[in-house]
Amino acid sequence: MKEITTNHDPAELRQMLDYLGIAAFVIDVVANDEFRQAAINARHEKISGMNHAEVAGRSVDELLSPEMAARVKANYRRCVESKATTDYREALELPAGLTFWQTTLMPFFDQNGQVMRLLGTAHEISDQANLELEARYQSTVMSAYLDESSDGILVVDSQNRIKTWNRRFLELWDIPEAVMKARDGEAALAAVTAQLEDPDTFVKRVKELYIALDEEEHGVRIRMRDGRILERYSRGLHGPEHAYWGRIWFYRDITESQRMTEELLRMSRTDPLTGIANRRVLMEVLEDEYNRAKRYGHHFSILILDLDHFKQINDRHGHTTGDAVLREFSRIVALEIRASDCFARLGGEEFAILLPQSDLHSARELAERVRRVVTTLTVSGPQGTFGLTVSIGVASLAANDDNPEALFNRADRCLYAAKSKGRNRVCPESDTDDCERVTPEL
Repeated sequence: MKEITTNHDPAELRQMLDYLGIAAFVIDVVANDEFRQAAINARHEKISGMNHAEVAGRSVDELLSPEMAARVKANYRRCVESKATTDYREALELPAGLTFWQTTLMPFFDQNGQVMRLLGTAHEISDQANLELEARYQSTVMSAYLDESSDGILVVDSQNRIKTWNRRFLELWDIPEAVMKARDGEAALAAVTAQLEDPDTFVKRVKELYIALDEEEHGVRIRMRDGRILERYSRGLHGPEHAYWGRIWFYRDITESQRMTEELLRMSRTDPLTGIANRRVLMEVLEDEYNRAKRYGHHFSILILDLDHFKQINDRHGHTTGDAVLREFSRIVALEIRASDCFARLGGEEFAILLPQSDLHSARELAERVRRVVTTLTVSGPQGTFGLTVSIGVASLAANDDNPEALFNRADRCLYAAKSKGRNRVCPESDTDDCERVTPEL
């Protein structure tokens, strides 16, 4: 049998290649840009789906598409020009389908030292290549997700070294670029502490999560020194057999949504006209203070106030003037009470003040002071100036009160007593007054 360099019998070449035990082929170098398939072995046939008898003697341009032939010939020319063994990877659309190869070309020379034939050996690596392609695809998808995510995302490995992060993470946190490129998780943690209102708690919690590998976090609020509020989510990353791979952190700027939430909460608990607490808040505080006073044996009193002849003000001067009266009344009353007191609008021209740790005598003194201040007000309306007066009912927690409504209702009856006695007064005026005997004015 002739050696491979001089043998031109395709059948003999095929037989020689079969001894190699791997996919192999011989290419004849006809000219600078012309290459012919001399032979392929049985192993090559099995993997590629090609047939030796059909391809032997045919040019690469005949066997492959123009685009694929151009890529294949470029590798052949590289081997010819270098006159050295050449390794490369290639993807070929063959009868067996798209296959990936790790190919080695070995040049053979004629008497003049010119490359006249190439021996190729190839390992089919489609499974490996597909896995690599899938990994690159997943990496591309993940990179796109990371860059487009509205969350700042950071991934660290099992040694707390930085693996990856996205653009939004850098926007949320002012961390030096050198720290991120060094992938030093501890240095990055140290870099953020100056940005936090409570750095000690933040660092302590992060270090706890580096130990508690299975623990997840949901919606942890982080307040920044610049006024922003971030929300953090995190969870451990685990591989096969629950091997710990690291942790992923999500940070979201919720400053605006938190502001809106707080504003909605404030609006739900505030009288929109006067800016003081509304009835809902008053009833909540009444319940709490009643229970506290009962538990600890404290005094607790309540004032209920009603602006006198307010309907006449609206009828004569209009509702705009009436609204101005309510706002001004609320303003001056708020100046007379303590920070611990609860001042609320019950509705219309009726208001209430809850007085924790105040007995009946102290409550009456405050009520009388408020009444006098109100009489000093002068309001200008479309029909001229006018003054204001207020009637006030006062009640203090009694031993036989078994619910907060009993205290509230007693103060309400005292208010009607004050109105029935001519308005612009406080009832009871003394410890001996009995508001129960007064018929409420309807």
